[in-house]
Amino acid sequence: MYDFESVKSLYEDGYRCIYYNTEENNPLVYLKNFDNEDSKEIQFKDETQFMQFKDYIDNLRSE
Repeated sequence: MYDFESVKSLYEDGYRCIYYNTEENNPLVYLKNFDNEDSKEIQFKDETQFMQFKDYIDNLRSE
């Protein structure tokens, strides 16, 4: 399981959210780095951590 800070670090390293699933108890996020074609499936510890990440990427998109 991941926390917000570790996933934020991946995002800063070039990974981008390509899909997320909030239907599970612990939300899943699928990240892909398009530079090196690596992908990761991330499961957050809880809904709060996921919402922090979602707010973070929503803010990046609005800049």
